[in-house]
Amino acid sequence: MANLSARASTPNIPPGSRALKQRGIALAIVVWFLAAMSLLVSGIVFQARVDTRMAQLHVARAKVTAAGDGAMQLFLAELVMAANNEGGARAVPSGEYVIGDSKVLVKMVPAAGLIDLQSAPGNILAGLFRSRGQVDAGEAKTLADNVIKLRSGGPKRPRGGSKAVRLSAIEDLLRADGLSRTLFDRLRDLIVVGGGGRRGVDWALAPASVLEVLRTVDPGKAAALSAGNRGEAESGKKDAKGGRRGGSGGRLRLDAYVRDGGQTWLRRRWVEMNASESGSLPWRFNRTEAVRVVVKN
Repeated sequence: MANLSARASTPNIPPGSRALKQRGIALAIVVWFLAAMSLLVSGIVFQARVDTRMAQLHVARAKVTAAGDGAMQLFLAELVMAANNEGGARAVPSGEYVIGDSKVLVKMVPAAGLIDLQSAPGNILAGLFRSRGQVDAGEAKTLADNVIKLRSGGPKRPRGGSKAVRLSAIEDLLRADGLSRTLFDRLRDLIVVGGGGRRGVDWALAPASVLEVLRTVDPGKAAALSAGNRGEAESGKKDAKGGRRGGSGGRLRLDAYVRDGGQTWLRRRWVEMNASESGSLPWRFNRTEAVRVVVKN
């Protein structure tokens, strides 16, 4: 009787239904496995694409760096030859070169014609922040005061004054209160540290972008300089090192614009002319900035 009761309580499942259920479970396992493999493969493909793009970027940077540096060396050689052959150098010249399959435009800017963060007076700094930094007059004055406090050590404290900060690179500007990276990027083409200009900038050597700052501070003087009244710089007066001001002597900034891969890259280096040892090249690079894209197509 017990056996009969057990048989009666066991559901009567046809053999075909049991097999069908097992096949369904197996199919679900296969589907889940394929989904997991698909996700894994997608992740591998994505990482491979990222690695490929990074490799391409490194190759592009290396190519642009080599092209820019090569064009700068050619430019400096031509500059020195022109100074030796003509008894002077071209005023703020530029040159175009083809290095490999890249077109390079090299522009020279005398460092003395840029705004020196270490020595520029407050009104010039305020004009810089106002005209180029695109801030209002009140904020511009505050930022200028903060830069002056940074380089002078700030107000005296009860137990002694804070130590003045000797700026060594334009990036030190970010140490001043209120200076953001966005604001710095707007100013970086117009500033220098230790440029050698009189009272922060030699207006006779200043490019047009720097004269825009002067127009904010002294419109009359800016108009006169824009009209070509460049004083000693126009006459080619020699500096203390015997080189032409803004020419083959002194400190220069070289900007190499490299056209490659549908983009324009900037390679920027700072160079001291007539600063190398005897028997070597008559120039020395003392600061190099990382290449960056300035125009994207």
